[in-house]
Amino acid sequence: MRSNLITVTTDFGLNDPYAAIMKGAAIGINSQVRFVDITHDIPLGNVSRASFFISTCVNWFPQGTVHLAVVDPDVGTDRRPIAVQGKRHFYVGPDNGIFTMALRHDKIVSAVELRPGNWTLGRISKTFHGRDIFAPAAAYLSMGVGLENLGPEISDLVELDIPSVQVKNNKIETVVLHIDTYGNLIVAVRCDSTEIPVDNVQIKGQVIPLNSTFADVPVGHLTAYWGSSGYCEVAVNRGSAAEALSVQVGDPVTLQLMRL
Repeated sequence: MRSNLITVTTDFGLNDPYAAIMKGAAIGINSQVRFVDITHDIPLGNVSRASFFISTCVNWFPQGTVHLAVVDPDVGTDRRPIAVQGKRHFYVGPDNGIFTMALRHDKIVSAVELRPGNWTLGRISKTFHGRDIFAPAAAYLSMGVGLENLGPEISDLVELDIPSVQVKNNKIETVVLHIDTYGNLIVAVRCDSTEIPVDNVQIKGQVIPLNSTFADVPVGHLTAYWGSSGYCEVAVNRGSAAEALSVQVGDPVTLQLMRL
Protein backbone atom coordinates (compact mmCIF):
# COMPACT_ATOMS: atom_id res chain seq x y z
CA MET A 1 0.00 0.00 0.00
CA ARG A 2 1.31 3.44 -0.92
CA SER A 3 -0.58 6.70 -0.56
CA ASN A 4 1.99 9.50 -0.02
CA LEU A 5 -0.54 10.74 2.55
CA ILE A 6 0.22 11.33 6.24
CA THR A 7 -2.18 12.68 8.86
CA VAL A 8 -0.67 14.40 11.88
CA THR A 9 -2.04 14.61 15.43
CA THR A 10 -0.05 16.26 18.23
CA ASP A 11 -0.26 18.31 21.40
CA PHE A 12 2.43 20.69 20.07
CA GLY A 13 0.11 23.66 19.55
CA LEU A 14 0.80 26.26 16.86
CA ASN A 15 3.07 28.71 18.71
CA ASP A 16 6.21 26.59 18.35
CA PRO A 17 7.90 25.14 15.24
CA TYR A 18 7.79 21.49 16.34
CA ALA A 19 5.06 20.37 13.93
CA ALA A 20 6.80 22.05 11.00
CA ILE A 21 10.16 20.51 11.93
CA MET A 22 8.59 17.06 12.06
CA LYS A 23 6.97 17.53 8.66
CA GLY A 24 10.26 18.79 7.24
CA ALA A 25 11.99 15.61 8.39
CA ALA A 26 9.38 13.54 6.53
CA ILE A 27 9.54 15.68 3.37
CA GLY A 28 13.31 15.24 3.28
CA ILE A 29 12.67 11.52 2.79
CA ASN A 30 9.55 11.64 0.61
CA SER A 31 9.26 14.90 -1.30
CA GLN A 32 5.87 13.79 -2.67
CA VAL A 33 4.25 13.41 0.75
CA ARG A 34 0.98 15.22 1.48
CA PHE A 35 0.03 16.15 5.03
CA VAL A 36 -3.38 16.54 6.63
CA ASP A 37 -3.40 17.99 10.15
CA ILE A 38 -6.05 16.37 12.31
CA THR A 39 -5.17 18.72 15.18
CA HIS A 40 -2.21 20.12 17.10
CA ASP A 41 -4.42 21.26 19.98
CA ILE A 42 -4.74 18.04 21.97
CA PRO A 43 -4.55 19.02 25.68
CA LEU A 44 -0.98 18.42 26.81
CA GLY A 45 -0.34 14.72 27.28
CA ASN A 46 -3.99 13.75 26.83
CA VAL A 47 -3.56 10.42 25.05
CA SER A 48 -7.24 9.51 25.42
CA ARG A 49 -8.37 12.66 23.60
CA ALA A 50 -5.91 11.97 20.78
CA SER A 51 -7.11 8.38 20.48
CA PHE A 52 -10.71 9.54 20.15
CA PHE A 53 -9.91 12.21 17.54
CA ILE A 54 -7.90 9.82 15.39
CA SER A 55 -10.63 7.19 15.53
CA THR A 56 -13.26 9.62 14.23
CA CYS A 57 -11.10 10.54 11.22
CA VAL A 58 -9.45 7.39 9.88
CA ASN A 59 -12.41 6.02 7.94
CA TRP A 60 -12.50 9.15 5.78
CA PHE A 61 -8.99 8.67 4.43
CA PRO A 62 -7.97 6.38 1.55
CA GLN A 63 -6.40 2.99 2.04
CA GLY A 64 -2.69 3.17 2.81
CA THR A 65 -2.84 6.50 4.68
CA VAL A 66 -0.24 6.80 7.45
CA HIS A 67 -1.57 8.24 10.72
CA LEU A 68 1.27 9.89 12.62
CA ALA A 69 0.49 10.80 16.23
CA VAL A 70 2.79 12.40 18.79
CA VAL A 71 1.14 12.89 22.16
CA ASP A 72 3.99 11.43 24.13
CA PRO A 73 4.37 12.45 27.78
CA ASP A 74 6.80 9.54 28.36
CA VAL A 75 9.20 10.41 25.52
CA GLY A 76 12.76 9.38 26.38
CA THR A 77 11.69 6.63 28.80
CA ASP A 78 11.46 2.91 28.10
CA ARG A 79 8.09 3.28 26.32
CA ARG A 80 8.40 1.84 22.83
CA PRO A 81 8.11 3.73 19.54
CA ILE A 82 5.87 1.68 17.27
CA ALA A 83 4.44 1.35 13.79
CA VAL A 84 1.29 -0.66 13.12
CA GLN A 85 -0.22 -1.91 9.90
CA GLY A 86 -3.98 -2.32 9.91
CA LYS A 87 -6.07 -3.79 7.12
CA ARG A 88 -6.58 -0.28 5.71
CA HIS A 89 -4.10 2.13 7.30
CA PHE A 90 -0.72 2.52 8.99
CA TYR A 91 -0.17 4.06 12.44
CA VAL A 92 3.07 5.54 13.79
CA GLY A 93 3.63 6.89 17.29
CA PRO A 94 4.39 6.00 20.90
CA ASP A 95 3.20 2.72 22.41
CA ASN A 96 0.95 4.40 24.97
CA GLY A 97 -2.48 3.36 23.68
CA ILE A 98 -2.90 6.32 21.36
CA PHE A 99 -4.24 4.13 18.54
CA THR A 100 -6.52 1.99 20.72
CA MET A 101 -9.82 3.37 19.45
CA ALA A 102 -8.83 3.45 15.77
CA LEU A 103 -7.56 -0.13 15.88
CA ARG A 104 -10.90 -1.36 17.17
CA HIS A 105 -12.22 -0.65 13.68
CA ASP A 106 -9.09 -1.44 11.63
CA LYS A 107 -7.87 -4.96 12.36
CA ILE A 108 -4.15 -5.21 13.10
CA VAL A 109 -2.11 -7.05 10.45
CA SER A 110 1.28 -6.55 12.11
CA ALA A 111 3.14 -4.21 14.46
CA VAL A 112 6.82 -3.45 15.03
CA GLU A 113 8.96 -1.67 17.57
CA LEU A 114 10.78 1.10 15.72
CA ARG A 115 14.51 0.55 16.11
CA PRO A 116 17.11 3.11 14.93
CA GLY A 117 18.79 2.07 11.70
CA ASN A 118 19.52 3.21 8.17
CA TRP A 119 16.08 4.77 7.97
CA THR A 120 16.49 7.11 10.97
CA LEU A 121 18.03 10.57 10.74
CA GLY A 122 21.36 10.71 12.54
CA ARG A 123 21.49 11.06 16.31
CA ILE A 124 18.23 10.31 18.13
CA SER A 125 17.16 13.06 20.53
CA LYS A 126 15.84 11.96 23.92
CA THR A 127 13.04 14.53 23.73
CA PHE A 128 11.97 14.75 20.07
CA HIS A 129 11.15 11.30 18.76
CA GLY A 130 8.53 12.96 16.57
CA ARG A 131 11.32 14.37 14.40
CA ASP A 132 13.94 11.65 14.73
CA ILE A 133 11.91 8.41 14.76
CA PHE A 134 8.20 8.86 14.02
CA ALA A 135 8.39 11.27 11.06
CA PRO A 136 11.03 9.22 9.19
CA ALA A 137 9.09 5.99 9.80
CA ALA A 138 5.88 7.59 8.55
CA ALA A 139 7.67 8.94 5.47
CA TYR A 140 9.10 5.55 4.51
CA LEU A 141 5.74 3.83 5.04
CA SER A 142 4.07 6.46 2.84
CA MET A 143 6.53 5.46 0.08
CA GLY A 144 5.57 1.81 0.34
CA VAL A 145 8.52 0.55 2.41
CA GLY A 146 7.52 -2.58 4.29
CA LEU A 147 6.90 -2.45 8.03
CA GLU A 148 9.38 -5.29 8.61
CA ASN A 149 12.24 -2.99 7.54
CA LEU A 150 11.69 -0.67 10.50
CA GLY A 151 12.07 -3.02 13.46
CA PRO A 152 11.20 -6.34 15.10
CA GLU A 153 7.62 -7.57 15.26
CA ILE A 154 5.68 -7.16 18.51
CA SER A 155 2.26 -8.32 19.64
CA ASP A 156 1.70 -6.77 23.06
CA LEU A 157 0.62 -3.22 22.26
CA VAL A 158 -0.42 -0.99 25.14
CA GLU A 159 -4.19 -0.33 25.18
CA LEU A 160 -6.16 2.45 26.82
CA ASP A 161 -9.01 1.70 29.18
CA ILE A 162 -11.98 2.71 27.06
CA PRO A 163 -15.08 3.90 28.97
CA SER A 164 -17.35 0.96 29.70
CA VAL A 165 -20.84 0.48 28.32
CA GLN A 166 -23.19 -1.64 30.41
CA VAL A 167 -26.64 -2.75 29.31
CA LYS A 168 -29.13 -3.70 32.03
CA ASN A 169 -32.83 -3.26 32.75
CA ASN A 170 -33.45 -1.85 29.26
CA LYS A 171 -30.86 0.88 29.84
CA ILE A 172 -27.34 1.61 28.63
CA GLU A 173 -25.08 2.98 31.37
CA THR A 174 -22.01 4.88 30.14
CA VAL A 175 -20.22 8.25 30.38
CA VAL A 176 -19.51 11.49 28.51
CA LEU A 177 -16.56 10.69 26.25
CA HIS A 178 -15.82 14.15 24.85
CA ILE A 179 -17.11 17.73 24.82
CA ASP A 180 -16.60 19.49 21.50
CA THR A 181 -16.03 23.16 20.67
CA TYR A 182 -19.78 23.83 20.59
CA GLY A 183 -20.37 22.36 24.03
CA ASN A 184 -21.99 19.24 22.57
CA LEU A 185 -21.61 16.12 24.70
CA ILE A 186 -20.33 13.05 22.85
CA VAL A 187 -21.51 9.97 24.73
CA ALA A 188 -19.46 6.76 24.71
CA VAL A 189 -22.09 4.82 22.75
CA ARG A 190 -21.60 4.39 19.02
CA CYS A 191 -23.68 2.79 16.28
CA ASP A 192 -21.97 2.12 12.97
CA SER A 193 -24.92 0.95 10.89
CA THR A 194 -28.36 0.42 12.44
CA GLU A 195 -29.27 3.05 15.03
CA ILE A 196 -29.74 1.74 18.55
CA PRO A 197 -33.42 2.18 19.57
CA VAL A 198 -32.89 4.86 22.23
CA ASP A 199 -35.94 6.69 23.62
CA ASN A 200 -34.16 9.31 25.71
CA VAL A 201 -30.86 10.24 27.33
CA GLN A 202 -30.58 11.01 31.04
CA ILE A 203 -27.86 13.27 32.47
CA LYS A 204 -27.78 15.11 35.81
CA GLY A 205 -31.48 14.33 36.43
CA GLN A 206 -32.54 15.69 33.02
CA VAL A 207 -34.48 13.43 30.65
CA ILE A 208 -33.59 14.47 27.11
CA PRO A 209 -35.60 13.13 24.13
CA LEU A 210 -33.86 11.64 21.09
CA ASN A 211 -34.38 13.57 17.84
CA SER A 212 -32.73 13.74 14.42
CA THR A 213 -30.75 16.95 15.00
CA PHE A 214 -30.45 19.87 17.43
CA ALA A 215 -32.68 21.99 15.16
CA ASP A 216 -35.64 19.70 15.98
CA VAL A 217 -36.13 21.57 19.27
CA PRO A 218 -36.63 25.29 19.98
CA VAL A 219 -33.61 27.53 20.48
CA GLY A 220 -32.15 27.04 23.96
CA HIS A 221 -33.62 23.54 24.45
CA LEU A 222 -31.75 20.30 25.03
CA THR A 223 -31.89 17.41 22.60
CA ALA A 224 -30.08 14.13 21.89
CA TYR A 225 -29.33 12.62 18.47
CA TRP A 226 -26.94 10.32 16.62
CA GLY A 227 -24.03 12.52 15.54
CA SER A 228 -22.04 12.50 12.32
CA SER A 229 -19.29 10.29 13.80
CA GLY A 230 -21.82 7.66 14.87
CA TYR A 231 -21.83 8.54 18.57
CA CYS A 232 -24.84 9.59 20.57
CA GLU A 233 -24.64 13.33 21.28
CA VAL A 234 -26.44 15.79 23.53
CA ALA A 235 -26.70 19.44 22.51
CA VAL A 236 -28.53 22.69 23.09
CA ASN A 237 -29.95 24.34 19.98
CA ARG A 238 -27.66 27.38 19.58
CA GLY A 239 -26.15 26.85 23.00
CA SER A 240 -23.80 24.69 25.05
CA ALA A 241 -25.05 21.47 26.63
CA ALA A 242 -21.90 21.29 28.75
CA GLU A 243 -22.71 24.66 30.31
CA ALA A 244 -26.45 24.04 30.58
CA LEU A 245 -25.91 20.77 32.44
CA SER A 246 -22.58 21.57 34.19
CA VAL A 247 -21.17 18.36 32.73
CA GLN A 248 -17.57 17.21 32.43
CA VAL A 249 -15.90 14.37 30.55
CA GLY A 250 -16.41 11.17 32.51
CA ASP A 251 -19.78 12.14 34.02
CA PRO A 252 -22.35 9.30 33.95
CA VAL A 253 -25.00 9.05 31.25
CA THR A 254 -27.98 6.71 30.89
CA LEU A 255 -29.61 5.87 27.57
CA GLN A 256 -33.15 4.59 28.02
CA LEU A 257 -33.98 2.03 25.34
CA MET A 258 -37.35 1.78 23.68
CA ARG A 259 -39.42 -1.23 24.64
CA LEU A 260 -39.89 -3.24 21.48
